[in-house]
Amino acid sequence: MKRAHMSTPFPRSRGKGRGWGLVCLALSGCAVPVAGGLDEGDANRIVIALDRASIEATKETDPGVEGKFHVTVARDDSARAITALQSEELPRPRSPGVLDAIDKGALVPSAAQEHAQLVRGMAGDLERTLESVDGVLTARVHLNVPPHEPLLGAPPAKTTASVLVEHRGVTPPLVEGSVARLVAGGVPGLSPADVAVVMVARPAPPRATGSELSHVGPITVAHSSMRPLQAALVGLLALVGVLTAATLALFSKVRRLAAEAEEAAH
Repeated sequence: MKRAHMSTPFPRSRGKGRGWGLVCLALSGCAVPVAGGLDEGDANRIVIALDRASIEATKETDPGVEGKFHVTVARDDSARAITALQSEELPRPRSPGVLDAIDKGALVPSAAQEHAQLVRGMAGDLERTLESVDGVLTARVHLNVPPHEPLLGAPPAKTTASVLVEHRGVTPPLVEGSVARLVAGGVPGLSPADVAVVMVARPAPPRATGSELSHVGPITVAHSSMRPLQAALVGLLALVGVLTAATLALFSKVRRLAAEAEEAAH
């Protein structure tokens, strides 16, 4: 008489999602966004600032905003990353340019309105140019460009400007003369001598050292050793998974051969 044989399948599907969740929680390596909806230049600036603070960051396409990017860091680094971005005043508010300053809603804008929009747009373009220089935190450009009224017969009033630049560290990335020439070159009728430049130094944030501690699950290590330890744990878990699968396959084969031998004996 043949003896019935029942095999118990290994429930791989039930624990698969839970297993990956446990791996993610154990390693604390899940990435979280710290800034989103960014132009590529702003995203690159944030990645550089975080690297300066010894925080590993990744620039990725922002799934919530078409054509924009977001920057992600490891969950354990999120608090430090936000603090670093606040100290660097990142991401920076976008100054309107000439095209942005044009009022598209007015059917027939007045001459004064058009002039004011043009001046604000030129100032915004100059602010963005100055803020693109590495080391410049913020830039504000104020233009005094009187409207030209040839019908009155009076000579045009003098055009002047004032610029406030906040920079990182004691040494400014641009000298005042260079800022004045740059601004004067972007405004018709403006002389570099009529541009007042004020430079404000902001202390550079201290660079993080490898002595800071981080947590990888229940393990506390130096921050500089966190990534290698995470990689080693991932490799170890992968190896354990492969060995477990091979052991289960071998066990299943042995049981099947034993059952076939027992059936043949009867």
